[in-house]
Amino acid sequence: MLRTFLTGFSFGAILLVSVSSQAASVMPTFTDQGIDTSGTATSTRMYRADLTGLGLTEISAIKLTDSNSGVGGSTGIYSGFDLDAIFLDVDGLLTTDGDRFFADSFQFSAGTTRPGGFQGPSPSGGPTNGSIDATTVDEAAATLNDIDGIFFGPGSLTLGDGGILTAIFSPKITVGSSLYLFAGEVSGDPGETLTGLVEISDTPPTVVPLPAALPLLAGGLGLLGLAGFRRRATS
Repeated sequence: MLRTFLTGFSFGAILLVSVSSQAASVMPTFTDQGIDTSGTATSTRMYRADLTGLGLTEISAIKLTDSNSGVGGSTGIYSGFDLDAIFLDVDGLLTTDGDRFFADSFQFSAGTTRPGGFQGPSPSGGPTNGSIDATTVDEAAATLNDIDGIFFGPGSLTLGDGGILTAIFSPKITVGSSLYLFAGEVSGDPGETLTGLVEISDTPPTVVPLPAALPLLAGGLGLLGLAGFRRRATS
């Protein structure tokens, strides 16, 4: 499922890095780590990218986008890219797991599903495998912090054709002398791909403000609400 994802990595997938409000594009090298055997899954193919030397000192969010090619994955709720796991790792080794950083929350926008296959809601109720609805990840079922994806089962999130997932790290992760990005795809079969565009940012995703017409600040409740407001990315 991740062959084109790997092809994009190997032949220069564009990685956008947001630095001090200015974007710079670089050409990182992703390598196929093969089928992972350290977890419970026996079919997840892992891919790794070195994030050092990119001019980025902190990482707040990683955005993954399905290719919308219409040929990746299966039909129905399994259309699109099947993400088993995503995490940052200090030493770049799958044999050690004490140095991994996992997302604290996710933003999700499910893509479309293709005719055929299972067309009802997923076991979590969403339109794709591992989602609660079109905007929310079922983190208990998708388990994106563990390499445990099962064919046509729990342990991964299917993005759907054109789906978008943003993994949010709070607090931000410091890019030291060594830091890698790992992404796992259930099976790694040909055709099931991301766009090859992976956006990594040092700022959290923008939260759309409430319309000015809403009475957010009206009366004492509004003032209390403002005083108690904390900026926090929603999943």
